[in-house]
Amino acid sequence: MANPQTENGYIKIATELFEALCKIRISGEARQVFDLIVRKTYGWGKKEDAIALSQFQKITGIKRPNLVRAIKKLEEMNLIVIKKDNEYGNIYRINKKYKEWKPLSKKITLSKKITPVIKKDNKSLSKKIHTITNYTKDTITKDTINELPFEWQSLFNNWLDYKTDRREMYQGKKWALIAYKKLVKLSDNNLQVAEDIIEQSISSNYAGLFELKNNKSSPVKTFKQIDQDREKDVIRNFLKED
Repeated sequence: MANPQTENGYIKIATELFEALCKIRISGEARQVFDLIVRKTYGWGKKEDAIALSQFQKITGIKRPNLVRAIKKLEEMNLIVIKKDNEYGNIYRINKKYKEWKPLSKKITLSKKITPVIKKDNKSLSKKIHTITNYTKDTITKDTINELPFEWQSLFNNWLDYKTDRREMYQGKKWALIAYKKLVKLSDNNLQVAEDIIEQSISSNYAGLFELKNNKSSPVKTFKQIDQDREKDVIRNFLKED
């Protein structure tokens, strides 16, 4: 039975900032990501923190493509500031200047009188037009994913999720497999590089997969390596204090 107590930890946040948060609408997954950044920074008495996508995914349970979009949304709203770091990856902090925040635009809904007219006018057209959205993820993914090596299945499924969200599903298993082979070639059969390629495409809103833009001379660190480096720094600083 849950029984949270402040003695077991609490998050210290300015009242003025919290009241500003009460006035701004943040969509579901973006709000989850924002709350986690608060937890990782203010929850530890810090202004900023390097947070790997693997940590976001583990704690929020949000799929990686959705995470990238949620982070980008928060950045567009000026709610967070992201600093690039070659050693530790992205460093996140809350933008305390809440007057700079940009609220989400309100959803526009059609009246009940207008929508039936639209449906009636488009009824004849819907039967004639065949688009890529006629191919659902399920009709392609099951057969395609099962043909891939086990260690690649989850990663490539993330890419298919992204394509589905964009309503750009591959027109058949053949084209999905071609995309997979391209990913393997671009990454030189390296899972970590392949993951970075997918994240690059999602964060940049690309329709396809492309070679990484980062400097080839500098090795790409895995999230596990980044976490290990951070742990070493914490231990090193602790020893210095003694």
